[in-house]
Amino acid sequence: MSSKGINILIAEDDVAVAKGFQLILEKAGYRIVGLAHDGIQAMDLAIKTTPDLILMDIKMPRMDGLEAARRINQNNRKGYIPIVLVTAYADQKLVEKAKESGVLGYLVKPVHLDDLVPAVELAYSAAQRINALEGVVENLSQELESRKVVERAKGILMKRLNISEEEALSMMQKESRRQRIKLRDLAKAIISSDKVMS
Repeated sequence: MSSKGINILIAEDDVAVAKGFQLILEKAGYRIVGLAHDGIQAMDLAIKTTPDLILMDIKMPRMDGLEAARRINQNNRKGYIPIVLVTAYADQKLVEKAKESGVLGYLVKPVHLDDLVPAVELAYSAAQRINALEGVVENLSQELESRKVVERAKGILMKRLNISEEEALSMMQKESRRQRIKLRDLAKAIISSDKVMS
């Protein structure tokens, strides 16, 4: 995705600094979907605007950027939102806390165009890979769960009908095709009916 397709939320309590970031990023081709001036507002705007990336100051009123970053990605169901933290402090403890909060970039003020755009691009690219991997893991998890359900249903049929594993699977496959339902859904129905009959 080119920079022109990336929507950015800026969370910065200093209005002049926030406007400066906005000008730099818009000049580089990004779309700014909101300006937040404290951590609570950043969380609210992240829900409303679903940005592709958040540029977040650490020291903000009501809730600091680290806590806001942690909560935003903890409660986000649409994938990981990359967050680039901006701070006036180059402190190793803050860097450690940023890593724990799932932050993908860290910039020290004053921030220049030469630093900001690469940090945004790298964080966005890393988040794309994270989201893709999470999708793969979720698919594998669902596939494993489906297999467990099918295995359990096969076991029920083998026991009830005194048939082999191959016969049980074949019977289930034919019935799922006949009913035009997924094998997993048929397996769940077999398990449910077995509970009723037990």
